[in-house]
Amino acid sequence: MTPFEQFRIWLRRAPVGERVGSSIVAGVVLALLAFLVVPVTQSDGDEESGDIAAAATGETTTTVAGQPTANGPEAPSADGSTPGVTGSTGSTGTVTGSGARVPVAGSTAPAGCTSPPGSDQGVSGSEIKIAITITNIVGPAGNNTFGVPSVDEQELDYKLAIDALNKERGVACRKLVADFYPVNPADRNNQQGTCLDIASTKVFAVIDAGGYYGAPSVSCYPQHQLPFLGTGRLADKQRDDGYPYLFGTGGYTDLYGNGVRALSQAGFFSEIGPLKKLGFVYRSCFDLHKMVKDLVLQAGVKESNIVEHSVGCPDGNFANPADIQQAILKFQQNNVTHVTEAFFHSDFANFTKVAQGQNFKPKYGILDDAIIPTTQGNLHVDYDNVEGALIVTSDRYGDESSGIAPNAATQKCDAVHKAAGRPPTYQQPVGFGGVACNQIWMLAAAIDHAPALQRKSLADGLRAAKTYDTAYPRGPVDWTAPKAMFGGQFWRMQRFEKACTCWKVSDPAFHPRFT
Repeated sequence: MTPFEQFRIWLRRAPVGERVGSSIVAGVVLALLAFLVVPVTQSDGDEESGDIAAAATGETTTTVAGQPTANGPEAPSADGSTPGVTGSTGSTGTVTGSGARVPVAGSTAPAGCTSPPGSDQGVSGSEIKIAITITNIVGPAGNNTFGVPSVDEQELDYKLAIDALNKERGVACRKLVADFYPVNPADRNNQQGTCLDIASTKVFAVIDAGGYYGAPSVSCYPQHQLPFLGTGRLADKQRDDGYPYLFGTGGYTDLYGNGVRALSQAGFFSEIGPLKKLGFVYRSCFDLHKMVKDLVLQAGVKESNIVEHSVGCPDGNFANPADIQQAILKFQQNNVTHVTEAFFHSDFANFTKVAQGQNFKPKYGILDDAIIPTTQGNLHVDYDNVEGALIVTSDRYGDESSGIAPNAATQKCDAVHKAAGRPPTYQQPVGFGGVACNQIWMLAAAIDHAPALQRKSLADGLRAAKTYDTAYPRGPVDWTAPKAMFGGQFWRMQRFEKACTCWKVSDPAFHPRFT
């Protein structure tokens, strides 16, 4: 399991004095696990690239299986300019007008650079100010205990990504400037107070390294009309409630919709019949299990061949061990041979260990929500129990264990780190360098393509940016759909191999979402 999930167990089981003194988190790293992309095919160089890296540098184009590359209507050229637009500026250098891109007087951007019209808080003629919240696990079991980069290391990774962007082309003809705020993922008062502090500074947007992953206090930012680029997946209701200010790394509807259909396509459900049953274990949060079950039924599995078990909706922690034992006993008594899940990622490792102890060895078809990157943690799955398991993922975790070379966007991010003496993203804890690169690039894409340089317009900016390839550990993204506040629309399948205790990518192609 992830380092943060490991902490959650520690938080519940450690001596009271230690827990009070440490006051730490458990869900953060799950959120940091997600920015991996593998190129599927390479163009002959005649197409424009949909890759963020290629759009900025002219590197080799990457595409996605079944998905053409696409740029926004005014994607930046190699020098950072946006062709074919004109406009005017006010005497102070603040952009004015409506609709058309305009040059910015007095900016340090490349010649010919143009910007979305208008202005907003945190924006001057030369700068766009943002805040970045950094994960700061407080107490004796600090960041390092859970494999989380130190506060200084996290700040450095963001600074490297920002400095590289500013040197290359900037954002909306301006430099991006960031202030950093350490946040304790286990302290909701600290989270809420940090939000209020940031809101008082009138920055343009907020990027989160994981300190708010899964925290109710994240709603503080949309309430203050501050765009918040987080590291967790969003349910549709969360996205709708926070629109147009709450952004994530993926959406549960795409994750589970693609996952069940991909498993069906691979023949996982066709094996279910009178002599074989499907065990379905889930958390009831957000009613996602209802969607998953409907898709399983559509795949041809009869209601009478599905054995369900809910562990409820634990408050951010692990399911009661008794519930897991009960689920496995129920599956054994009903001749379950195959198991799938919904919103069960935090409990999957514990489930496999209990199952192995009870000699229950089903065939797993899993819908990946940070399960792959938790496989090597101290609280990992039982390797014997999950041998041969299938998993559908939108991320690129597994590339490093499958011999897949970094894609162009990852190479671009790695080059920034190499110049600073940092290791490549494949070798960094949770691939954090890629996390930082992707979040900065995502914000830049939203701003550069927005119809207006205003906080409320960033969602429209992402939609105009269309389709991009991103750096490890995230997969390709498609922002063309209404309210597309996150990536994770593409999928591919992996299989667990006990020999390497890792997930292996058999086909590196990412496939577009099912319709």
